[in-house]
Amino acid sequence: MAVERKRAEELLDELGIQEPEDIDVDGIAAYCGAFVVYEPLFGAEARIVGNREKAFITINSRSQRSRQRFSIGHELGHWMWDRGRMALACSSEVQDRKWSGADKETLANKFAADLLMPEQMFRARAQDRPGTLQTVSELADQFQASLTATAIRLVGFGSFPCMVVLHSGSGRDWFFGSREVDGKFWPHKLLDEYSFAHELMKGKSRSPAGGTVDADTWINHPRAGDYDVYESSVLIGPSRVLTLLWWKNEKMVEDLGNDY
Repeated sequence: MAVERKRAEELLDELGIQEPEDIDVDGIAAYCGAFVVYEPLFGAEARIVGNREKAFITINSRSQRSRQRFSIGHELGHWMWDRGRMALACSSEVQDRKWSGADKETLANKFAADLLMPEQMFRARAQDRPGTLQTVSELADQFQASLTATAIRLVGFGSFPCMVVLHSGSGRDWFFGSREVDGKFWPHKLLDEYSFAHELMKGKSRSPAGGTVDADTWINHPRAGDYDVYESSVLIGPSRVLTLLWWKNEKMVEDLGNDY
């Protein structure tokens, strides 16, 4: 008998899960007919092989637990929605870079985020928290999730105007803004030399860095230089820098938010 396809929220409700520490992704996967095994993988974080009734998810035993949990959620997303084409391998680059669009990898990432960081649970714990990577790191530890997924969640469900941006060696990969800035401000495609992210990308530093910078360092707007924004940046992989921008002083949002 084929396993029923379900959204992440439906699974959590069905299992009566109400706290982050109760989100046992291995157990949830088994409940859905997908059995998790751990072994060293090279060139991939996870892979899944299955048919209509059963699947086996192999997770890289060398990875951090937060990455492993997200990989399970990601592969379970494939199991829910891509059944019938089940011979897939996913890398950390896919998990970090595929967050926009409607392709199967993006949808699997979003399923994993919904499973590991359910909206109601996340909102309650993110309320009134600063828009910094320190907050992201603390929430990622609490939900045992990746920095990238947690940063996107904080932008979507946090209390303050923020934007998360991913850059690779070729430039900006994607960005997401909170409701206050989405569709109003756009980050530059290439990193500004005065940004903390630029220092990380060029290898001048490897430690997370942040501070207040002129807003035109990041935002493509003719009047951005009149304001500032708080930048937090971290290197998350080879030539991949994740940045969280926080309008700690919301005057720019108030003054320029309706220009477009």
